[in-house]
Amino acid sequence: MLLIRRIFTGLVALAGLIYAIFFSVRNMEALPINLPFFGDYRVPGFVAYLGAFILGALIVTVMSTLEHIRKSMQLRKLRKDLNGSRRQPHKRVRRFLKEDEPVTQPEPSIQSLDSKDF
Repeated sequence: MLLIRRIFTGLVALAGLIYAIFFSVRNMEALPINLPFFGDYRVPGFVAYLGAFILGALIVTVMSTLEHIRKSMQLRKLRKDLNGSRRQPHKRVRRFLKEDEPVTQPEPSIQSLDSKDF
């Protein structure tokens, strides 16, 4: 399913790039672009469209990378918890195991018996 989604996204991106090339050939006019802290510029339509496309692709790549890292860390944590649960019995079983342990009182030492006055 993930492979189909990636192929579909790649085809949409390719269609967008083909449209950008077609757009640039048909409309060779310059678009005014206002960049904060850099001023106003006039760039060809194709360059503006391609720049916006590449910026969007970079944002999507960064977001999907962060999502992949988050999921892999979550999977690592789940595996670690699962391995830890295999070593220890379940909470309910542990309770019964504790009850089955014999409760012994420590024997008094000879020194403590000598120190007491009977």
